[in-house]
Amino acid sequence: MTPVYLQRGALHSALGADLDEAALALSEGRQPQPEQFLLHELQQPRPYLAATTSETLDQRLDRLIGETLGDTSQALDDCLLIIASTSLDISQLETLVSAEQGFRPDHSTPLDLMASQLRQRWGFADAFTLNTACTSAANGLLYAARLLNAGVHRRALVLAFETPNALAMQGFGALDLTSPSGRYRPFHPERDGLILGEAYAAALLAPEPGNAPLARLLGGFSACDTSNLTTTREDGSHIDWVMQGALRSAGLTAGEIDLVKLHGTATSANDHAEHNGMRRLYADALPALCVLKPWLGHTLGACGLSETLLLARSLQAGSLPGLDYAAEALLPLPTHRQPVASDARLLANFFGFGGNNASLVLQVCSTGVSA
Repeated sequence: MTPVYLQRGALHSALGADLDEAALALSEGRQPQPEQFLLHELQQPRPYLAATTSETLDQRLDRLIGETLGDTSQALDDCLLIIASTSLDISQLETLVSAEQGFRPDHSTPLDLMASQLRQRWGFADAFTLNTACTSAANGLLYAARLLNAGVHRRALVLAFETPNALAMQGFGALDLTSPSGRYRPFHPERDGLILGEAYAAALLAPEPGNAPLARLLGGFSACDTSNLTTTREDGSHIDWVMQGALRSAGLTAGEIDLVKLHGTATSANDHAEHNGMRRLYADALPALCVLKPWLGHTLGACGLSETLLLARSLQAGSLPGLDYAAEALLPLPTHRQPVASDARLLANFFGFGGNNASLVLQVCSTGVSA
């Protein structure tokens, strides 16, 4: 794949109101304080990492696009819009259903209609949507890169969001996947599940770096494991295959990767499969590893972009924090602050519900790089 640049990015999450605030919180090891929701079946509380705001979804998405585009007044008739999400308009729909004591078809705003409305409001050349569970935003970045490589568009804006909604909260809770303890510990032997998180993220991609790019997308690969309806093979074989495909597309070997950003949901099957996949690829010669969900929560369809942006900005600032449980983890996670080279090559993993797996290969751009 011909590399493309993540020229600019924006992130609103539980870690902060913008990308720089989130990166600072991560670098200082500050984890957000979760809110609580009640799991109906058990009448027990479960944690949720919310991004506080009084804006509507439309207002927030418009602000996110504006932050990503910056002060430029350049027309967007050469720019593709890709929207990636699993929550769609569920949070707004739930509010309407509650207020009107029932559902009507006109309550719902399908994701493709949201994309069409944003396209018209901002003047994008075209728009389409992706919903592939946890890989939605990662696949959005890959599709954007492919269309830029093919010359179909000169720029692409990938927009990803995950809103708080009862359907996701109660659904993951009913599957016994949410953490009762509120301790988010991917790859810990006694991990007890995930913590969902709210996030809104956007990135502008182009073949040129721009004034201060975040990262270069060097390659990537995505595929669906059809051996199971809900998850991927726990022996790690499909995950290994996807990671190898990503490396081939970037023209790199596993040994040339400086840091692997693990998916790390802290659910039993997913952690087990990723652990086995990493051992298949690297055996005992593992590179530096990191997980980001203890700080952001699991942002589902948005994680491919929210985690990529947070990782790139944090590495531009210097280093990643250690984890207080790392000494007990099943993979060698950092116990102390982890410095990474300014031009580090990264493998970022996103492995989703339904067995849709994706890996991205990125290189962080030094702060202020313009060519």
